[in-house]
Amino acid sequence: MTREELYQSIYTHDTIYLPPHEQTTAALEVSLGCSWHKCTFCDFAKDTFQIHSLERMDHDLEILAGLRPEDTRLFFLGENAFCMGTEQLLDIIELTHRHMPKVREYAMYSRIDDISGKSEQELKRLSQEGVRALHIGVESGSDSILEARRKGITSAQTIEALLRLDRAGIDYYLTVIPGLGGRNFSRLHAIETARMLNQVHPRNIWCLKLKLWEDTLLYKEAKAGTFEEMTPAEILREERLLVENLTVEDCLFEDTTVLDQFTVQGVLMRQKGELLGAIDYLLSL
Repeated sequence: MTREELYQSIYTHDTIYLPPHEQTTAALEVSLGCSWHKCTFCDFAKDTFQIHSLERMDHDLEILAGLRPEDTRLFFLGENAFCMGTEQLLDIIELTHRHMPKVREYAMYSRIDDISGKSEQELKRLSQEGVRALHIGVESGSDSILEARRKGITSAQTIEALLRLDRAGIDYYLTVIPGLGGRNFSRLHAIETARMLNQVHPRNIWCLKLKLWEDTLLYKEAKAGTFEEMTPAEILREERLLVENLTVEDCLFEDTTVLDQFTVQGVLMRQKGELLGAIDYLLSL
């Protein structure tokens, strides 16, 4: 088999979605679908949720080891792989040790309730075994918006879970969605999201502007007139209000979807003024 055919043999889909800061990380598919699968805006959870067998992972790791023998970091691919039990995750880490002995760090997607479902002791144990980073879609800090979008968590639960990761020594990279509150709740979304983020310590805040996918409930709400979609310029103004109210330290803030064509990036708080200046410049165009 060719190298391309070997890669195709270990992934269910042709396209692999990795976070921006994991683009060069080797990826092992451990699950499909989302264990929650209820958010009204999400278009990614199309697969029926399932966790792959250890036998399949063992087979795929053997192939991946031949393709990426020098890698030291591994991404557990799945929409929220951290939903797996601690012992399940440790079993996969043990399998990795057998096939890819140079791997020492692990990262994956997680929901907030995946973290809340694990004890402090379990989180610390996973950290000690190499779990270094979780990539989490927190989306908003507004409880009313989170409830309307059926996210299944509250801002207080988010803060509590992320502070537990701090204590365990696990880094977290957060995604928020400008525009998720719609035109009527734009200010609330920005202010409340900043309030929540200011109480935690993310390594990265990634803004990914709302896109309405045709097969989602939120798309139907927009068509029915109960949700007012914002223009790219309105979303950027909302994002400016978010940045203006952030006091997070030592955190990379980035948006790769500005006005559908630009990227804004800077380290908070050191480059906050430059971020605001860049946003103001784009708004003046």
